[in-house]
Amino acid sequence: MTLYEFHSSLIQNAPMISKALESIITSENHSSLVLVAEIGETEKRLTEAGRKSANQDLVLACTLAEEVRTFLIQVVCQLTSPPVSHKAQSFLSELFEEFSTLLEGIYLVGELSLQAQAMVASYAERASAIIIAQALQEKGVQAQAICTRHPHIANNAQASDNFRTKALVDFRDEISTLSQDGTILVVPASLQSLATTE
Repeated sequence: MTLYEFHSSLIQNAPMISKALESIITSENHSSLVLVAEIGETEKRLTEAGRKSANQDLVLACTLAEEVRTFLIQVVCQLTSPPVSHKAQSFLSELFEEFSTLLEGIYLVGELSLQAQAMVASYAERASAIIIAQALQEKGVQAQAICTRHPHIANNAQASDNFRTKALVDFRDEISTLSQDGTILVVPASLQSLATTE
């Protein structure tokens, strides 16, 4: 399996993403794992939203999150045609609804713990994985984002052993099944150790 790593410096905006994806699109190897960081400064902005929520300013936190979602949808629209773009926008809207729930939880607790901060940051990479996978599909490449929240939670030291084991087994099974079908897998970079462990 070929491994590609896209650091945030390579995928700041739509033109840079298109350029970065050329190496995958022109490759003859269809069994690939693509590790992606956040697009632009989305992680920084979402972390700021988490801090605002912990400081009891949920309205500003949600506004910051909406700004990030709007930016990402603009990137999607620049990279993909309307049918693919609508699909990607739907995925991103679901992701940001989930993120809003997380912000509400942080607001209620009144604290942004290290674990919560890691979860907040994971949404930037998960959004990036969705966009990269959809951009590859736009180019006719069979690609799938693997970006549910369970592996991120399982990657947390405070997760129960049973939950961690089940989440990691499910995550690795999904990678194994899809890679055998020749699907290019797009995974958040923070999950590299989980995705590349046999």
